[in-house]
Amino acid sequence: MEVQHAGRKKTIAVIAGVFIGLLILFTLFSNTLMSLTLPKVALLTVSRGVLSHEFQSSGVLIWKAETELRSTSGWKVKEVAVKKGEVVQKGQTLITYDGKDIEQQIQDEQGSLTKLKLSTGSLQYALMEAVQGGDEKTINNATTAYKSHEIDIETQQRRIQKLQISLKENSKLVAPFAGIVTKVNAMEGFPSSGPDVMISNQSLGLMLELSLPAPAVTQLKAGDELDVHVNGKETRQMKGQIESIQDGDPVNSNIGERATGNSTVPIRKLILSIQDPAAKEGDAAKVDLLQTLEDVVLVPNAAIHDEGGKKYVFGVEQKDGPLGNAFYVRKVYITVDDANASQSAVTGGLFEQESIIIESSEPLQEGNKIRM
Repeated sequence: MEVQHAGRKKTIAVIAGVFIGLLILFTLFSNTLMSLTLPKVALLTVSRGVLSHEFQSSGVLIWKAETELRSTSGWKVKEVAVKKGEVVQKGQTLITYDGKDIEQQIQDEQGSLTKLKLSTGSLQYALMEAVQGGDEKTINNATTAYKSHEIDIETQQRRIQKLQISLKENSKLVAPFAGIVTKVNAMEGFPSSGPDVMISNQSLGLMLELSLPAPAVTQLKAGDELDVHVNGKETRQMKGQIESIQDGDPVNSNIGERATGNSTVPIRKLILSIQDPAAKEGDAAKVDLLQTLEDVVLVPNAAIHDEGGKKYVFGVEQKDGPLGNAFYVRKVYITVDDANASQSAVTGGLFEQESIIIESSEPLQEGNKIRM
């Protein structure tokens, strides 16, 4: 009997052990199945690094100083001595004008002067006779007539001189400085109207005007040099010196990587001076700028969420459970100091080497249990 009783107890113990083992196995299997239904996430350990911004702007090289030259006389154009693109020297004749009318007028005035001079002798003789006669009234009249005659001669001489100066100044248009003819409007046989010639000041060189978002130029100032890629007959790199930085019209865009949505981006105009002799007016040119923010905590933009203007990321909270560690989602509010197209520089809430969720198989909310 004792042997049977011992055997029965042993059997019960075995059965109980098997039952408990199966219970544990089914519990573990159930937890495993449940865990497979949890959102699966991918983690990233944040680190410090450099946030970079790349900007590019392009334009066309134009002459820094371009002067309009015109005749104020309204005379007909006699000869056009230059053409567009021609290099000219200071004082070189560009246009000659037909001054026949004023030449004729000068001849007529010179004839009148000659007549006046012919009368000089008779007036001098009349004055001498009046002096010899001794009559005071006669002397006064003769003196007045002679002096008036001298004034007429001087007036006529000045009139002729003025006409001669006008003829000299208006008979041709000359280059005020060495440069390049950029436009010719004058036509032979037609009166001058508007600027007859436009000429660039070659000594001042070319300029390039660029429009860039304000963040691109925060570290730049007048006098700085930039690399300019010029695409003419062949592509070459030149130096451009910043002459000025001016305010431009703001735009509603995401220009420059830092703006999001339909925000307003302030624009700055850069005026660059190009003195390279290989540069040509009309060449296309561009400038690439790189701005960096050193030693910042970097977070991928895809991991950042918005809640009424507040930025946050999903972190991971670990809790101990009866069957091991469990992981839950937690919100971590952050401050975004700066951003480019792919990353943001973050302060507040996050620390270096902290793990955040960058990808999930399902939408997440704070407190969700997750698997990794």
